[in-house]
Amino acid sequence: MTNETWKKDATVKHWFTKIGNERTIKNYTWEFPKFLEFIKMEPKDIVQQRLEQLATTDQMKRRFFEDKYVEYKHILENAALKKNTVKSYLRTVQSFFANNNVKLILNHNDSKVTPKNREDRVPTEWIPSNEDVRVLYRMAKESRDRSILLVLYQSGFSEVDVGNMCIEDFPFYDKNGNWQIPLAEDLYHKRLREKTNILQQTCISREALEEIRIMLQSRGFPKEGYLFISFRGEQLGVRGINDAMKEIVRRAFNGKAKEWMTKHLRDSFMNACEKAKIAQEIKDAMVGHQRQGARKEYGIAEDTIKTLYQDAFKNLTVNGYGNQSRKLEEFNTKLQQLESSQERLIVENKALHKILESAIPTDVIKKAMLETAKNLHGMTEEKFKAIEDSLKMVQTIEGMEDGIQNVMKIYGSKNKQER
Repeated sequence: MTNETWKKDATVKHWFTKIGNERTIKNYTWEFPKFLEFIKMEPKDIVQQRLEQLATTDQMKRRFFEDKYVEYKHILENAALKKNTVKSYLRTVQSFFANNNVKLILNHNDSKVTPKNREDRVPTEWIPSNEDVRVLYRMAKESRDRSILLVLYQSGFSEVDVGNMCIEDFPFYDKNGNWQIPLAEDLYHKRLREKTNILQQTCISREALEEIRIMLQSRGFPKEGYLFISFRGEQLGVRGINDAMKEIVRRAFNGKAKEWMTKHLRDSFMNACEKAKIAQEIKDAMVGHQRQGARKEYGIAEDTIKTLYQDAFKNLTVNGYGNQSRKLEEFNTKLQQLESSQERLIVENKALHKILESAIPTDVIKKAMLETAKNLHGMTEEKFKAIEDSLKMVQTIEGMEDGIQNVMKIYGSKNKQER
């Protein structure tokens, strides 16, 4: 039975229709053929034989597929696969039977996975601490990757939901297309989780928003499309997000890269909510878990989420905005840097005026300006690219005056935004 043939089986079509989740179906498409290769039966024959066995009183026959399930589990264990990988393959098998209304009747030992690798017997889950995330944040080279890191860590969204975020999902711009989110405010955001279709209510932090603004500015402030894209301009899916985060981890904690799992940033967010002593029903809403009992019938207001998010954010901040005195100190420092930068730019502007008066060709002047800009304190790759693009528009000596002013504006804008 070829890979394409089994997907046309009526029982498989019924299975996938009931699931309805493209990401889950994609995973099952990879994993189920391994079970078919083991059982050596077509899907429709598996279901038919299972129905016949459930009707018999012979216990050995009734447990035929449960026994095959255990046998399959042992084969996976002996293949030196990781514990979570084995569990994933077994969940696929259980899903096929359950969604065709012939559910396997398993006991605890049937599903218990015992790794054959000694090192896999002791869990090595790495739940990143706030200090870990601060290091990762400093090691990220791109505003896009810093944005993703902060949204995952400070908002509790999963990789699949972050990958599906679109610019138009957020009120970033006013009616004139200008950025309108205040620098010192978090943005309430709710969305149905892709995996469970349960509503998640949380906030995009002020720190994440600043990185998102810088990222979108480098892309020309687009008004629609996926929020996070690859360098080819395509949607950055789960794999792309995991690869980007893994690369940062290699630079920051090379020896621990094998332990890294991006999904644990969501666990870090949950731990921050726990430290803040947020009530369980609010925590459930903030991470998109099903609330228990009658509580799930009550709606939670935006103001409630935003107020309690402030408590959690004190354990999540990477730039110290949770401390007001530190925030004031940073403000004064940035102000002094801005004033110093402006004075330096005035001196450099006068020097460039002298170059103009000597009638040196514009291409030589622009080259000198780029060399000067490259060495300025606080110059970023994104700012330098914007300056370079601006100078390409200058064609004559007469136009150089405007070019100089534009360079000053681009360089000074970063300091104003930080202030």
